[in-house]
Amino acid sequence: MPQDRLALRPAEQYRELQVELLLGHRVIDLGLDKRRAILEGGREIAWDLLCLATGSRAHLLPAFDRAIYLRELPAAEKLRALIDRRQALDIVGAGFIGCEVAAVARQKGCEVRVFEALPQPLLRVLGTEVGAYIASVHRGQGIRLHLEAAPPSNANLVAVGSVPNTELAEKAGLKVDRGIAVDELGHTSAPDVFAAGDVTRFFHPLFEAPIRVEHFQTAQRQGFAVGRALAGQGEPFAEVPWFWSDQYDLNLQYVGAGLPWDEVVVRGEIGKPPFTVFYLSSGRLIAAAGVNDHHTVARARRVMETRKTVSTQQLADPNFDLRRALA
Repeated sequence: MPQDRLALRPAEQYRELQVELLLGHRVIDLGLDKRRAILEGGREIAWDLLCLATGSRAHLLPAFDRAIYLRELPAAEKLRALIDRRQALDIVGAGFIGCEVAAVARQKGCEVRVFEALPQPLLRVLGTEVGAYIASVHRGQGIRLHLEAAPPSNANLVAVGSVPNTELAEKAGLKVDRGIAVDELGHTSAPDVFAAGDVTRFFHPLFEAPIRVEHFQTAQRQGFAVGRALAGQGEPFAEVPWFWSDQYDLNLQYVGAGLPWDEVVVRGEIGKPPFTVFYLSSGRLIAAAGVNDHHTVARARRVMETRKTVSTQQLADPNFDLRRALA
């Protein structure tokens, strides 16, 4: 995609919507007492409602300041140049970014080594069995995967998660808990101050718990909901987070919030796509991960959002269409 098409909206659309877009102006204080945000340089902007959507940044590792961290366009361009030259890559982190970059680089002819501190890739989200399957897929493609390993000093890419940009919120005294704490409408702990996107840890009414999701789609969708709340038309954001990952010829789809589970049910056989793994807590479906099985994952999402009850036998049975549970 050419660089001039990367913007979310064309500049003229902001003008048509009567939105004043101030780029290159850093806010240094929210000014909660006087309701006047202070910009670097001293300019003040009065506000009636305020929304923090400061996003997140790559988690940096000490002594790896020369490595690529995939967060902004120059880093992506630098990584693409390395792959196009078929340069050997050392990747730290076998999460979604690390695994996807490894797959693309390997398909482009690069020699790739991946170093992961945990016993399996994607362990915290997918568990041991699915993680072991993902590991076998990458090794089968020629990736040299080092698990429970320290990172190499000359890593090309570090992909070990993100950190929410909460500094402004902390300075203003807002409640912060591994993200700006907000309710299901995006309200922070201060009156008329909202927050949206992956800077937030928002209360999810379905899971009855605060969650923070790093994938862009949930940040976007929760942002839409907060925008409606700012306009006085708010409804609790209750969508189940959903995201996907393409690695080689596999399409991995996941619904859920990465919450702890105590039971796993498999539909099909792990290692023989298509298959889906369901994650339950106290008998309740809280997540699902499918490989080349997007219909099952989509229907599981609807089951979760409508709070329908499905037995473990029905989940395991490939002949049981989850749409029957929705009827």
